[in-house]
Amino acid sequence: MKKQGVNQVAKHFAVGATLIMCISLLGGFFTSAGAAGINLIAPLDKAWVTESQIFLAGSVEGDDIKSVTVKGVTAGNKGVLPVEGGGFGTMVTLKKGENTIKVSAGKLSTEAKVYLGGKKDKPKKGFKRYYIHSGIKSMNCKDCHKFRRGKYDFKKNVPARADCTTAKCHGNKLASMEYVHGPVGAGVCVSCHNPHGSFRARQIARDDRTLCMVCHQAKEEEFNKKVVHAPVEEGCSTCHDPHQSAKRFQLKGKGKGKSVSALCFNCHDKTIFSRKFQHGPVGVGDCIACHNAHASDVEQLLIAPKSDGQVCFQCHADRRDSFNLKQVHAPVKEDCGQCHDPHSSDYKMQLIKEQNALCKDCHQKKSPKLFQDIANAKFKHAPVDEGRCASCHRPHSSNYKPLLDDTMEKLCFQCHTELGEEVADSKFRHGPVKTGDCTACHNKIHGSTYVKLLGRAFPMNFYDSYSESKYDLCFGCHNKDIAKKKSTEKLTNFRDGKYNLHFLHVNRKKGRTCTSCHGAHASTQAKHVREEVPFGSWSYPIQFTKTKDGGTCVVGCHAPKTYDRVKPLLKLGG
Repeated sequence: MKKQGVNQVAKHFAVGATLIMCISLLGGFFTSAGAAGINLIAPLDKAWVTESQIFLAGSVEGDDIKSVTVKGVTAGNKGVLPVEGGGFGTMVTLKKGENTIKVSAGKLSTEAKVYLGGKKDKPKKGFKRYYIHSGIKSMNCKDCHKFRRGKYDFKKNVPARADCTTAKCHGNKLASMEYVHGPVGAGVCVSCHNPHGSFRARQIARDDRTLCMVCHQAKEEEFNKKVVHAPVEEGCSTCHDPHQSAKRFQLKGKGKGKSVSALCFNCHDKTIFSRKFQHGPVGVGDCIACHNAHASDVEQLLIAPKSDGQVCFQCHADRRDSFNLKQVHAPVKEDCGQCHDPHSSDYKMQLIKEQNALCKDCHQKKSPKLFQDIANAKFKHAPVDEGRCASCHRPHSSNYKPLLDDTMEKLCFQCHTELGEEVADSKFRHGPVKTGDCTACHNKIHGSTYVKLLGRAFPMNFYDSYSESKYDLCFGCHNKDIAKKKSTEKLTNFRDGKYNLHFLHVNRKKGRTCTSCHGAHASTQAKHVREEVPFGSWSYPIQFTKTKDGGTCVVGCHAPKTYDRVKPLLKLGG
């Protein structure tokens, strides 16, 4: 309760709940209705005290009882006490050791055994430490008991605003902080403390948690959940100040500020919350954004289960759709904490490890061969080499396998921009490029023993002696015999009559490699003939014209050449 609402709360508290609670808390005020009897309110039976003078208080039922007699202890007026308003009370003096206080009125009687011991002694077996209000000698019974119809009723409590918070007694600073407990704001100390005495320290009327539940009954059901916070079992005052606090919920805790974490750090190691990158709630000290402070049906007192990100989506609801695409990363379904530290981390996005190390931990177990290939790779994809898995893969979910950030074509062209522009401007595209399947050729996308992340052998130089194995990549799709025979009518359409012009260009000691004439990705000319031929630091233009039965090639490296499959222009072998 905030201080500004103290007056209003005090009014309602004193009139309503407190009256009911105080009568219940003090206990022992009544015998069964209509039956005459004597009831001792203080001290209680089997009480062990260290004060020789204590206050004896009780109530009676029966209007004809005008006085009671006290024996077993020294009492004023020779032990005869008048009954006023249904109650009686006086200071009595105990002897050292066991005392039996007997109170009688005619045939009615009751008694309580009280043991007086030293302040350093342990309570005698069978007796329990009884805490007596130190200021009881100076208190006036009429301050706290109801005056009605011209007389006091000592069987009932007012409850009245107590005069406890004076400089002489308990200090005058209660109700001075921002968050004040209701009874304190109302000044009704007897809501929680028994003014006569109690078997509990500080004259608390009931055990810690039981006392709080008199008012906070709605919390009892919450405390019965599967996982209960340890301090709840110990008592509410472990975490909450029963009087007032500068922090919300009257929380205890060191340091300035109103954050819940100031209390949590009394038990929990602060270092796990103070790393470089902090979760939002941790940063503002709001532990209860994710954890229920008292009890929960979920492990770690979470407000929702970890599975499918349920607890995270309590706040990150706007991101839910991005976690439910066609392909979902396994940890997302299980627990976000497998990758992210929910409190703080030394790594961005609160990752529990550096990105590439985190991915490697799981995927090395699932795909050991892949990581062996990467380790042995001569050429590595830059994002892999730099530990940027998320440059290509979405970490949570995706519409593309394997969790790619976009279609393969768009994804590759985000980095390979010049190639993307070349393909976009081209009329003719290589089959894999046309279908957007870059991995048809670059199938060692993480790392390869072949240049350009190719999956099979291919010569990168302009000239090379011919062998079938050097063109293993191309022959994975194309006819491997295309350059074997000098004369053919079937192996290729690139021939003059029967003269195999692939054989002419490729199958020789100083043969031209495939990419000397063809664009591996795309071209503006038929047959993927490239627009220019790279040669050292020079580049020769190629102009290719396709005809019905052949074509003409005008290139800077030789005179214009024309070939015709029907009417050959070259002599076989010429």
